[in-house]
Amino acid sequence: MNKRTTKALSVALIGILSLSMTLAGCGKNETGPSKPAATETASATQTQEAASPQTTDVSKLDNVDLTWYFGGTSQADVGSVEKAINEYLKDKLNINIHLKAVDWGSLGQKMQLANASGGGYDLAFTSNWANDYYQNVNKGAFLPLDDLLKQYAPDIMQTLPEGGWEATRVNGEIYAVPNYQIWARTDVVWPMKELTDKYSLDVANVKGYEDFTSFLEKVKAGEPNLIPFENSKVGEFGNAVVHYGFDEFVGRNVPGVVKFDDSNLRVLNQFESPEYQSFVTLMRDWNQKGFFRKDAATLTDSTADRKAAKLAVMVGGTVKPGGDTEMKSLTQKDVLMVGVSQPVLTTSGIIATTTAISKSSKNPERAMMFLNLLYKDKTLFNLIAHGIEGKHYKKINDETVETIKDGGYDPGTDWVFGNQFNGYYRNGQQPGIWEETIKLNESAAQSVLLGFSFDPTPIKTEIAQIATVTAQYVPLLETGSVDPEKFLPEFIDKLKKAGSDKVIQEAQKQIDAWKATK
Repeated sequence: MNKRTTKALSVALIGILSLSMTLAGCGKNETGPSKPAATETASATQTQEAASPQTTDVSKLDNVDLTWYFGGTSQADVGSVEKAINEYLKDKLNINIHLKAVDWGSLGQKMQLANASGGGYDLAFTSNWANDYYQNVNKGAFLPLDDLLKQYAPDIMQTLPEGGWEATRVNGEIYAVPNYQIWARTDVVWPMKELTDKYSLDVANVKGYEDFTSFLEKVKAGEPNLIPFENSKVGEFGNAVVHYGFDEFVGRNVPGVVKFDDSNLRVLNQFESPEYQSFVTLMRDWNQKGFFRKDAATLTDSTADRKAAKLAVMVGGTVKPGGDTEMKSLTQKDVLMVGVSQPVLTTSGIIATTTAISKSSKNPERAMMFLNLLYKDKTLFNLIAHGIEGKHYKKINDETVETIKDGGYDPGTDWVFGNQFNGYYRNGQQPGIWEETIKLNESAAQSVLLGFSFDPTPIKTEIAQIATVTAQYVPLLETGSVDPEKFLPEFIDKLKKAGSDKVIQEAQKQIDAWKATK
């Protein structure tokens, strides 16, 4: 960054911070331990020497391009949406944002390749289940954000509860901004209502996946054009961990869980558990009965099947106010939201949807300023989430919108884009569900591990080796494509050779140390 740009950025910063404080009053601005940022940012001295807020002119900032990768289906008319967004951003931040949707099953690999080739992006969706948060931090792919948040994101800091920040800390530092949406995790399945009526499935009696077997048999026999149950290479056990009582604090598909109610905080390898054996045995039975797509083990994204209403039962996500209406807007069918666990607030539930800034970003300050605006600006959020009014959606009233069919833009993933509570309600959702969601976050039972943040640094080699093993076996076992009696022991043996026992030992060591401070 040249001297002129840095000076101009400091000038703009003063104006933005002052305006935010004027509007919001003295808001919360705690970020934990203060450490030097691992990037060139406008210094405190430069900020103090900057001109007064009245002289701020964002147009003096150089125009920059930001690239944002996230999971989802590429939209046909994304070009016109980008143009509208960038016109809106011109006088606010003078940036151009480039939206890059990658199907969920390929997102992690896409970002690994990007990181290996020098990055080439600024912002990325990251989680414990797609584009793994801990692995990226471990590899140095993301910037630590503490200083950037303090300098450029007063609205984010004021909006998010402190627990959100604690969940994202690794070795004391924040590497991603939690998306503000449903944090309490309740495992959920989504059967088509017309089919539950037709085949007499009483969802009140559904307590787990196994309770769907009889229903799926009827669907298989009576609905030859439908896929009875959704499954893909992403793996389904991660959608059932709360049902089985596990807090997966190390990361998706990495050994290391603790039972929610275990006051002793004993770390287990979930892949060696009776629960996992039971799950993959059920998946094998369902596979042999033809409940999944034949290519489930290699399928990277089933969004197209959802939109085409080809799935009798969908899976994934969490129970939340208005969730059934969101799913209906995607499938154009009435869908039931069936919880198969109790709501629990966990670290993994919070980091399930976050946004990071790339270590290779040439403009991390502007990336953080963009995120800050996204968290407070409803117009910007709704442009990204819904597109252009009259072209991609129409307003039902001031709070509610309806997607225009075949309009060319409907990501259907509002929870990916920062602060979902800035969004319009979708047609059919009841006004007030954002407030209900916040209350659910606040009232959910808390895992015994809430607030614990795992540091993968001592076992980064083992985690990398384990990732190779799980990438081979998890899709096969969790889609029922192979016999678990043979392949599960083989999987566990290879995990041990890759270092799973060392991971469990290190996790236990860190948890014991954390527990001693409580």
